[in-house]
Amino acid sequence: MIQEITVENFLSFKHKTTFSFEADKDDNYAEDTQVVEVAKGVKLLRFAALYGANASGKSNFLKIFFFLHDFILRDVNSVATGVEPFLLDDKTAKGDSKFDIIFYDNSNKKNRYFLRVNPQNVVYEKLEVADTLFFERKTKGDKTTITYNFEIDQQVKNGLDWTCRKNMSLFAAYNSSTEKLTEKIIEIENVLEYFKNFLPVITDKKDVYTKIANDFVSGAENIDRQFIDDLKLDGFDNIGDICFSLVKNDGEEKIRDEYAVEVKVDGKTRTYNLIGQQQSNGTKRFVALYYIMKRLVKNNAFLAADELETSIHPDLFEKLIYDFVTQKNSRSQLIITTHYSGLMETVNNLVRKDSIRFAEKIEDGSTRLFSLADFNLTNIKSIYKAYREGRFGAVAEIEYYN
Repeated sequence: MIQEITVENFLSFKHKTTFSFEADKDDNYAEDTQVVEVAKGVKLLRFAALYGANASGKSNFLKIFFFLHDFILRDVNSVATGVEPFLLDDKTAKGDSKFDIIFYDNSNKKNRYFLRVNPQNVVYEKLEVADTLFFERKTKGDKTTITYNFEIDQQVKNGLDWTCRKNMSLFAAYNSSTEKLTEKIIEIENVLEYFKNFLPVITDKKDVYTKIANDFVSGAENIDRQFIDDLKLDGFDNIGDICFSLVKNDGEEKIRDEYAVEVKVDGKTRTYNLIGQQQSNGTKRFVALYYIMKRLVKNNAFLAADELETSIHPDLFEKLIYDFVTQKNSRSQLIITTHYSGLMETVNNLVRKDSIRFAEKIEDGSTRLFSLADFNLTNIKSIYKAYREGRFGAVAEIEYYN
């Protein structure tokens, strides 16, 4: 689980910015489901929702997780680091980007990974395990030096030094040369395993339905009776079954999705088969999100989702959040960006106040982050109304003309 992440000079995050998943010590709402104690005194949130106006930097924040995941696992054929600095300043545009993430891996060890990087190469890279330096990598000019704070076989060290190019992480170098190594490095294996368990970032433009459909066809997922029963409880009471198959069309293989739709005619139930194109975008997206959320909880994974509510009815969106935050004994984490401010009205009824976060664009064009827990809510009857009135900030400033 992620404890906190700090970023500087990446996309709209010009200044050093820290986002913490640590739970507010004064808030004990839903601690048995929405908070996980990963170490003595370290209690982490499973859910966070980020609000803000368009172009405030919400999506950019999610890209931080995507970049780290991609960079740590990047293969040796990549030609650039993929980092994008803050471009609205001549100094930062030519400067290095910095990342600092603290997380507990699947073996419950505390890891701290620090990365300083520019579009061409890694400047500095460090891993601490259990608050102890594990390795440190420094680059000066064309020379890179990697120091290991543990006993390492010389052949393994030489292999990593040779494989680790200037534009890739040491983890990627290790991952690409695992078959050649004479011994495994458990601490590096744990970090790789953790980041491999990240689910792909969901965006409003990403066709998650096609991805899930491929999983059904390949056998990675199966339509089970429980899902159909859940669909009926979630308002899709006329769907009797869903079938995914691979068909050939003009010599090209394509996925065919078919829905068994039940209707009552003269008091009798009749079933008609409709192809996926005849279903609404909302229905298909909900089907995909159901399985993604199921996978998220099952694998104790991490998921960042941009505007998760896209094409989903508000009640169904709240149901997705409800199903996630009420899970017990799960170390899964979900962070979303959203424009559905109705979720704010569920504070201390569905979600915690420290789970509500805000992104706001400031004068120099950069993004700052803050939390609902930073405000005194004593005399506020409606958090939703207070937010719409601009009492927390992070709203669009719109002028209306005749």
